[in-house]
Amino acid sequence: MHSLRSRLFVVLLGVFVIAWAITLICLGMQFARERTGVWDRSLGDIGREILLSMPSDIRQLSGASNLHLAEANPPRALKHGTLSFQVWIKTRRDNVVRSPGSSPGPLKPDFVDGYATRMIDGQEWRVYAISDVQNEVQVQVAKPTSELVAETRRWVRIGLGTTALLLIILGIAMKLVIRWSLRPVTKVQEAITVRDARDLDPLPSQGLPDEVRPLVESFNRLLGRLDRAMQNERQFLAEAAHELRTPLAALLTHAQVALRSKSLDEAKAPLQQLVRGVERSARLSQQLLDSARLDAERHISERGPIELADIVAVITHEFETAATAKCQSITLDTEPCQIEGNVDDLGILIGNLIDNAVRYTGTGGRLAVCCVCVAQVVRLQVLDDGPGVVRDDHARIFDRFFRVAGSNERGSGIGLSLVARIAESHGATIEIGEGIDGRGFGITVVFPALQERVSEPGAVSTKPLLPA
Repeated sequence: MHSLRSRLFVVLLGVFVIAWAITLICLGMQFARERTGVWDRSLGDIGREILLSMPSDIRQLSGASNLHLAEANPPRALKHGTLSFQVWIKTRRDNVVRSPGSSPGPLKPDFVDGYATRMIDGQEWRVYAISDVQNEVQVQVAKPTSELVAETRRWVRIGLGTTALLLIILGIAMKLVIRWSLRPVTKVQEAITVRDARDLDPLPSQGLPDEVRPLVESFNRLLGRLDRAMQNERQFLAEAAHELRTPLAALLTHAQVALRSKSLDEAKAPLQQLVRGVERSARLSQQLLDSARLDAERHISERGPIELADIVAVITHEFETAATAKCQSITLDTEPCQIEGNVDDLGILIGNLIDNAVRYTGTGGRLAVCCVCVAQVVRLQVLDDGPGVVRDDHARIFDRFFRVAGSNERGSGIGLSLVARIAESHGATIEIGEGIDGRGFGITVVFPALQERVSEPGAVSTKPLLPA
């Protein structure tokens, strides 16, 4: 049974039926006891009335026979049902008065006052006997217990019928109330069914039951996050398409110029521009792929203990050629620093930091890469003595596709946004400051260190990769 409406209906109705059944059983037992007491009181009242109706000289009567009615006036059933009574003179055991059809023998042979249940002519009777003050005259009154059973059954049938009717009314009322209560949920379901797959507007939550509203509100918050993510992705795709289209157009222009050149020397300049354009396009494509991979592996990237200094050294050596081409010097300062992270993601982070420093630092500039453990944290620093970044742009340099105005270098605007996302996923913080000797630009990424490695001393390696 997967329907919430059916579950509520069955459970609530079942609880009512069980409670009602227990109540009916208890009431039935109480009713049976009460009816027995009522019968006994009724027999006692009848016996006393008959006794008080007898003349004081009844002792002189003889019970030879009863009077008879005329044929035109047949006897009618008494309101008390089948009733048998006898009036006995106890001293001589003489039945002087008895009801029509009464047993010829005494209804209570022991002639003791009070109640008793006896078998008379194969039928069970309830008998009551009462005597006068001289204890000479006794009235015996009896009724068959089958009438009590029949009356009890009749009242039980009436009670069961009434209960069944009430249960039917209750079931219909419960079903209507449940349907009415869940109608807003049905409207939400219908709204979801007819909604377009790209429609991420919030679902209607007005009129929802208090138990369902938090679920729909949570779903609406999820839709809001999805909508913002979709908008960011659409914006990213549009900007990425623009960023790719611009260098491709430039590449086409350089290629056409080279084709129109009449000599190799004349074609050399556009071909060099073409090579630099291809490098920029390749770098942009790689960063776009890295961004897409980070989004795809956000929840499934493998983490483990990593020696950050080793990765820093490897990545820094990869930029020797680019730094040499611009006559730049790089100083590497590392010590054993173990953190928990993903090797590929950290390689992207370090590579983008160093690439950004090499790219925007002018010819003959200096770069410093440092990885040290300080106070249970690992600090990764990349400093340069380039033109730096104005303070007003510090908060925006990590936005995707943002470029610092006035720079001669044309970057993609994706590198530092990747750095910020990878740092956040590793629980790291980013600090921005000045570069070497108070000039240029510096970025510090602070990682939490693995506790078991914080207290281990390590040798510090400080060496210039390229001469100053």
